[in-house]
Order: sequence, then C-alpha cells, then structure tokens
Amino acid sequence: MRTDLKFILVDDDDFTNLLHDMILKDTLGEEADVEAFTEPEKGLEFIQEKYAAEFANTILFLDINMPQINGWEFLERYEKFSEVIKAQINIYILSSSLDWRDKDKAAANKTVNGFISKPLDFEIITEIAGKAFHHSVL
Repeated sequence: MRTDLKFILVDDDDFTNLLHDMILKDTLGEEADVEAFTEPEKGLEFIQEKYAAEFANTILFLDINMPQINGWEFLERYEKFSEVIKAQINIYILSSSLDWRDKDKAAANKTVNGFISKPLDFEIITEIAGKAFHHSVL
C-alpha cells in the first residue's frame, strides 16, 4: 500500500515505538515515514516546528500513560497550536489502558479521532491509513 501519509508515535516506551515502527513499515512499506518520540515534549516541538512550515497528512498515535506529561496533557498543549497545524494531523489514542473512562474521555475530545488498544496491527493500520488517504485526496 503506497501512501503519502506520515506517522508520529508518542510513547515513552522505546520498545513499543520500535515495534509500531516495524508494524507500520511491514504494512505500508519500508518507505513509510515514521517519527517516534519517547519524550512527549519533543513530539510537540517537532510538530510545532515542522508543521508550521510545510504540509503533511499525518497520523499521530499517542499513548496516555507517560511519566513527564501524559497523553491528556499533551492534547491540552497541542490544542493551542494553530488551525493550520491541527488540520494536518489525525490523532488516535494508542493505549494499553482498560479504563472505560479513558475511552470515554477520548471519545469526548474533538481532537481525537479514535481510541485503539495496543499493539497496532495490520487491519487497524490499513483501515486508518485508508480513511486518512481517502480524506486527503478529496
């Protein structure tokens, strides 16, 4: 599957980011553009710097439970970004949380496109990439 999508992984666990990077590339091809961050602040800096200067149709997978700032705090900071930046990124919570309150909170957040249980798999990636790619060509 060839797409012009970019992917951002924000998860404090290196192994999880490596695993998801491999799954994305196995599903979409080695040329899949994946940026991974174990420090949420670095992910926010990257988004603010890169996406203010150029357009990129991007899917961001965000963990909830992280030590520095959690996923909800990340979203609060992200929501202050310009509409130009936010229009380029589709955010999905990617978490091992089984807490129904997290799922409800994600569903109520207008910035979040969905809640996915870890780990990513072929079907989920194909579905999300298909939606994002279809949306970007309309």
